[in-house]
Amino acid sequence: MSFTKEQLLPGESLIFLARQHPLVLFRPILVNLIVLVLVAAVSLYSHIYWFLALYLAPLAYLLGKFLAWRRREYILTDRRVVKQEGVFSISSFDAPLDKINNVFHQQGFLGRLFRYGRVGLETASEQGTTIFDFLSRPLDFKNCIVRQIELYRSDSGSAGALRTSIPQLLEELASLRDRQIISEAEFQEKKKALLGKI
Repeated sequence: MSFTKEQLLPGESLIFLARQHPLVLFRPILVNLIVLVLVAAVSLYSHIYWFLALYLAPLAYLLGKFLAWRRREYILTDRRVVKQEGVFSISSFDAPLDKINNVFHQQGFLGRLFRYGRVGLETASEQGTTIFDFLSRPLDFKNCIVRQIELYRSDSGSAGALRTSIPQLLEELASLRDRQIISEAEFQEKKKALLGKI
């Protein structure tokens, strides 16, 4: 099951969806090619063509690896980072943006050449560090996470400041009503709007 809009929380937006680099399939493809060449050579040399059926095992291995690659997703929303994987059974890991303490990435020479690497999240949970391995475009994913964390924290800070100023705003509204600058209906309407922001 691929990550869908139904998995988003109310008011949550999908920012970035990443996958592992297609090079993770290099080994299964190489194994398939070697086995195919060997099985075909033995079948042609010995004239035992049913021997080609042995190729079904590495083909099933390749298909399983391909499906696992397609189903492994790394999702960034405006509230959390999700790691979801599994073909027949699904497992997922969520890290809320406010619980992420540090984000890092690593790329070796081949990783920089082929644009893959590792991104890690250090969270304030018992799991500690979560690794997203062999990720395609790791620096883009890391930068998006850092940007979303900054946006999330700045939005939370302004929402907190608004919450602390709401009682003061309500008092000022009541004063305006008492001095008959605004009507009771206007007071109730503004009060409801302010309380809705808490």
